[in-house]
Amino acid sequence: MNKYAKQDRGDISEYEEYFAGMDASMQQKIALTTAHFPSHGTIADMGSGSGSGTFDLARLYRDLQLVGVDINPVTVEYSQKHYKAENLSFAVGDIADNVFPPNSLDGILDSSVLHHVTSFNDYDITQIYKTLHNQIAQLKTGGVLIIRDFVVPDDAEKLVFLDLPNEDGASEGAISELSTAALFEVFARDFRCSLNRNESVSYLKLDCPRPHFSRFQTTLRYAAEFVLRKDYRDHWSPELIEEYTYFSQIDFEETFKKENLRIVVSMPLWNSWIVENRFANKFYLSNANGKSLTFPPTNYLIVGEKIAGNEGVQLSEKSKKDLKLNEKSFLKLKAYRHKTTAQIYELAERPNQTIDLLPWFETENGQIFVLAKKDFPRPIVNAQTDEKNLNRANYSGYLTEPISAISDAATRRRGDAVNEILSKRANLAADEILEISEPNFYFTSPGGIDERVESFLVKIAPFEKPPQTIENYTQFNSAGVVRELDALQILRASHVGGMFDARLEINIYRLLRQLNRSASAWIGATIKPVPQNFSGKIEADFEAGSYKAFEQIELKENSFLKLEKSEFVEINAANKTISKTEFEYVVPKNFSKNTVAAIPFFRVENEILVGIEFRDLPAPQRFTGSSRLACVPAWRLPKSIKHKFDVKDFLREKCLKDFKISINETRELGGSYFTSAGITPEVVYPFAVEIDAKNLDETDLKIFSLRVLRNILDEIQDAHLLILLNRLRHALGF
Repeated sequence: MNKYAKQDRGDISEYEEYFAGMDASMQQKIALTTAHFPSHGTIADMGSGSGSGTFDLARLYRDLQLVGVDINPVTVEYSQKHYKAENLSFAVGDIADNVFPPNSLDGILDSSVLHHVTSFNDYDITQIYKTLHNQIAQLKTGGVLIIRDFVVPDDAEKLVFLDLPNEDGASEGAISELSTAALFEVFARDFRCSLNRNESVSYLKLDCPRPHFSRFQTTLRYAAEFVLRKDYRDHWSPELIEEYTYFSQIDFEETFKKENLRIVVSMPLWNSWIVENRFANKFYLSNANGKSLTFPPTNYLIVGEKIAGNEGVQLSEKSKKDLKLNEKSFLKLKAYRHKTTAQIYELAERPNQTIDLLPWFETENGQIFVLAKKDFPRPIVNAQTDEKNLNRANYSGYLTEPISAISDAATRRRGDAVNEILSKRANLAADEILEISEPNFYFTSPGGIDERVESFLVKIAPFEKPPQTIENYTQFNSAGVVRELDALQILRASHVGGMFDARLEINIYRLLRQLNRSASAWIGATIKPVPQNFSGKIEADFEAGSYKAFEQIELKENSFLKLEKSEFVEINAANKTISKTEFEYVVPKNFSKNTVAAIPFFRVENEILVGIEFRDLPAPQRFTGSSRLACVPAWRLPKSIKHKFDVKDFLREKCLKDFKISINETRELGGSYFTSAGITPEVVYPFAVEIDAKNLDETDLKIFSLRVLRNILDEIQDAHLLILLNRLRHALGF
């Protein structure tokens, strides 16, 4: 604990208020990045400009030393004069060069700065390789490089139709007065980049079938360059000099791996405010056949961790085969028949109990830290790579997750099992364990997997150790490390898709509830429901009742789920296989690995009401003796759904068909998450759907007050409902 934190921060509420007062773009930047930085050490903010962003980071994370680096001495002098903190300094330096000694930094942040490296070096892409090589050399082993910038869209060189409004301004004149279509012609004439250093952008102007729009045929890359800058008219000339899209996602990923960086996450971003206010209905993209195309990403995030030369950088699926029903295997498919409807449900079962542990401690200034496994190999998240993730995110396969184990704890005393797991998998001695909570139970994917997690919050003595290497109980090169993480940073990262383990998030929300602590500001899409009138029944009792709807039958032919066995390989930076092993996993037989979960809600006066489904499922019956489970509506997605932008129409149709509810507004509710990365590559995309309060008489959903649900969160055992309910409460300020 440094001196500054003791004398100045005092109470964590100041920290939370400061964060909540930031503008949304800065909040997002912090949420996307800082959860991946270590809790202590030195971080370089490359291209710090005025210094305000670096100062914000220093104010929020005072156990980190922040150094803002900028090439302009005048800017650095300004920063030093206007922004002061004991853990903050500024330095003049070219971010492409070696500003710091080798192996001296714990983290580097390149936020919206690397495109300057090419733009002001005659659009020379090789300067990016040089910059990244030099920056990575300055990182310690275990240090983190985070880049948030623009990205070349997929299929960038394909010709597209770009339809732009031609009556929202003048056909000629000052930049500020031009129509969007006229501005594109100025852009095409003057824009230069690595593809066209000395000539204008190539395009054709065509007749447009859309009234009041002009159609231009150009490449998707040029279309992206234009729509990303079309609203920067006040700074048109300096913005036009900059080449935004210099690297594709593949370019970033391959460069990181060659430089011995393990990719934590690589994902295009679509800023919800930009999409709603600058993209939607402001232009239209289509291919040569007239099919609508998704919007180009507004930003891109890649997080890489520097590893030792003998470590793996990627876990990949190499070969796979279907497991036969009678084949001896770890996973089993069982069949259950609904006694009333005769519908057959399939369930993937595995032996023993899953236990999750969340060790936590609080610092003297009120900051909550949790211990988690970092870089734990979960190769199954990279199974089924023939299906792209709907958000286009890619992972190395090494995750951050709770301390966990598959245990036969039911045959032993609960405390003994917990202590044993903490000793072996977190290097915690018995005298460091101060208190073990009562267990909490939840089903990770109750529609198809019989896994019920038993989770414990474990209060520990303050953790003042470096990242702890733990015994390698995996078949890969290592089992990662255990390290402390700021609990609020993890939640923020989950809001924007930078953290992906469902169980870690569930346990942190539970911890904050028990401590009666704020989860701080919500970082995801803004949700502002419109008040409606509702005269229907609001449930007061959450009791689901006890049912045994199923009987087990022989599974002669599987129709919904299938088991697969694959060889997964671990490769190093030289693309050499350093380990390999086989894993079994379960996937839908005819659907994709993608699931959408949606929480229906609406506002009446000053109250938020939520619709909950009560379903009968075999997994709850296996564990609890009752098949009835309070759930959030969720659907496995067909393979025809290719992008997250396609999900809204799917939800509108399914909510009306399956639950007789109409959607007024749909919002992404934070980032996607993995349900059970040790069994399935299933990834869930959460949405909040604001529904029409009229005509709810026919719905099977039960309507509850959000305030009532807050008091019974520990009774909810559907992981999807837990996550979406926690996030909805958070997003609405509850």
